[in-house]
Amino acid sequence: MSSSKKTAEKDREARIGEHRFYLGEDNTIYIDVVGEQDEKTALAMKDAVERLISGIEGKLDVLADNSRAGKATPEARKLFRELLEMKNFGKVAICGGNPVARVLASFVIGISRKKDVRFFSSREKALAWLKK
Repeated sequence: MSSSKKTAEKDREARIGEHRFYLGEDNTIYIDVVGEQDEKTALAMKDAVERLISGIEGKLDVLADNSRAGKATPEARKLFRELLEMKNFGKVAICGGNPVARVLASFVIGISRKKDVRFFSSREKALAWLKK
């Protein structure tokens, strides 16, 4: 792999601990949430996403995979709502099969003013909805 390709891929990815953020070639932001989140972690996650999308014009879809997520503090949930409502975001799909993921997603979706947000039991279903 050429060094310019490695640099381009590095510019499209960020990690905060086990959490991974990736801007796909399809201009979809993929977020993999792993473990528990507190306010400090959520703020770092929000900053990572903002860095990834800086300078990109138009709307970006988001796929947040919470299947390996743990509990989030109330402060973290508030920051996730702010992230969800970013003006650059189009459709937002949240997926995850475990009960913690469902509760976290339900809470964030419930307090959000954004209407184009859905929860899915699988990544495949979430991607299918984003591609419609």
